Amino acid sequence: MEELSRVLSKKSNIPQILLGVCTAIFLGAYLFFGRDLVLATKALVYSSAVALLVSGLFFRQSMRRNDWLILSATLIFGTMTIVFDNEVFIQWRTTIVNILIAVGLVGMFYLKKSPIKMIFGKALDIELPEHEWLRTNLWWAAYMLVMAGLNAVIILLGLSSEVWMSFKMVINPLLTFVLAILLMVHLVKKGKQYEAKKRAEVEVEDGQNHRLNEREQSKE
Repeated sequence: MEELSRVLSKKSNIPQILLGVCTAIFLGAYLFFGRDLVLATKALVYSSAVALLVSGLFFRQSMRRNDWLILSATLIFGTMTIVFDNEVFIQWRTTIVNILIAVGLVGMFYLKKSPIKMIFGKALDIELPEHEWLRTNLWWAAYMLVMAGLNAVIILLGLSSEVWMSFKMVINPLLTFVLAILLMVHLVKKGKQYEAKKRAEVEVEDGQNHRLNEREQSKE
């Protein structure tokens, strides 16, 4: 409970919490109201509109670009789903958002910025060369493109909304969790190797300085 209180007390977490609430409402509406994806989309759009309004008014400084992207895309594609009474629009939202995130990650790679470092660097308390952090941008970008492609395949094959929801709400989060765990393990391993390398370099440098001092003393 104390940990939950700390999380809730941080304003920077509120937009992400609201996104989670919107997702829970969407899933609940789908599961408990006839597995109607259009109806669930209505619940998602209404809750997302409230989340966007609250976040924009009170937590604007805490909103990340991804938060704006996800909420805006939800409102656009969700509204199209409701207006045309066609669930395919909200399904394509996942592919479009994933592609945009992948493009953003690649762009940040060339700008020498790593959001992964911001997330995992402090959490794992590890130090790595900048190129190692930047490389994770490309890994996540590749993953987002794979997920975008799988989502597109499900839609183009005309599979049922049950299959799409299983992919969206179960398979996708599960694979993301697994990738995050593997990434953390990899980063921790790399961090230990980097620390060991730095210590070895310091020891070599100290040894060289010590020998140099001995030579100077012997000359005296």
